[in-house]
Order: sequence, then structure tokens, then C-alpha cells
Amino acid sequence: MVKSGSFCYPSLIAMTKFIKPTTWESVFQDWKQREGNDPGWIHCATTIKGWDSWESWRRFSASQIQAEDRDWVIYEFTDPMHDIPAMLVGPFTGWQSRLPKPNVHSFADLVAIPEQRTFFSDHEKVSGMMKQFPSSTTFIGLKREDSGAIVCLEGHHRATAVALSAQDGTEIDFGGRVQIALATLNVDDVNLLDRVLARGSSKNIKDGRV
Repeated sequence: MVKSGSFCYPSLIAMTKFIKPTTWESVFQDWKQREGNDPGWIHCATTIKGWDSWESWRRFSASQIQAEDRDWVIYEFTDPMHDIPAMLVGPFTGWQSRLPKPNVHSFADLVAIPEQRTFFSDHEKVSGMMKQFPSSTTFIGLKREDSGAIVCLEGHHRATAVALSAQDGTEIDFGGRVQIALATLNVDDVNLLDRVLARGSSKNIKDGRV
């Protein structure tokens, strides 16, 4: 078990069941199918982040973690009510700014902060997922070789919904498999998370952070 913040992280073997190897392009196309036509995410990509499309924004984000150069595998969470809150929050300013220290805290840690619990309990998207979770869904993440913890790259609202429900002792009806596409983040690459956080994902950098 690995401990970070207030949560103990089980090993990858304990958390997941191997499903199949895959490719980054397959992972990306699945992501695009989930999110690429959502008006809210298109607005974020173009109006807030300054890109010309959802795809150009997300492909830039993928390039930051060298996604195309990594080996990807699909796993299934064996105990999603426990394992999803154990994931680390990804290196994104909007999420990390809600936590005491960057790139070390889990979703369980996030919702244990009273003001964050209140904020996300009232968050329309998160509260909606607590009531009706997307069925047969897939997250994207990186497994840290140094600690064994999984860093969430895509699926933060879903993970927060599960963490809140777990904190309340309420089971979510997942409606099918809950999977994650994972690649390994080697010990020598761990500082990549800090670089991604510092750069942000806007097309044009403002004040070094976005």
C-alpha cells in the first residue's frame, strides 16, 4: 500500500484487471467520442483555451505527456468505489489550485476539504453523475512507477462524483464496466507532471500559467 495525503493507495494489481493492450490513437478516439461534440468542452477549447477546435486542444495536452510514445493498456477497476477515489488528481491548474500541494493528492483528499466538498456537491455535472453515472465508461491515466499510484488524466468530474459518493457511503450504479487506459510514468519522468502543470494547456501562455 502507498500512502499520499490521507489515503492509502493499493497496488495496480489489486486495483485493476487486465483487459487488453491498445494504442494511443484508439484511446484518443474513444476520448473524442465521449467529449469531442460536447458544447461545453468545445467552448472551453476555443473560447477559454484559445485553440481552433477540441481536437487541437486535446492533442496538445496529449503531446505534453508524450502519449504517442507510450505503451497503453486497458484495465478494468475491480472495486471502483474504492479505487477511483484513490487516484491522484491530474496536473491541471483548475483542479490542483483546490489542493494544498501540487500533484500529490487524491480525489478522496479533494472531497475531504470542506469547501471543496461543498463546491462539488453543488456542481451540476458532478451531482448529476452521482445520480446517473455514465455507463461502461473509460478513464485515462498514468501509473507512477515510483509509487504505484494512478494519476488521472481524463475523467476528473466522474472521479469526483465517485469520491463524494464513497465519502457519503452511497453506492453508485456504474451500469457496466469501469475501465481505464493506462501507461507507465517512469521514475525519471515524474517531474513531467510538474512541467505540465506549470505550462497549462492554453494555446497562448499568460503569466506562465493557465
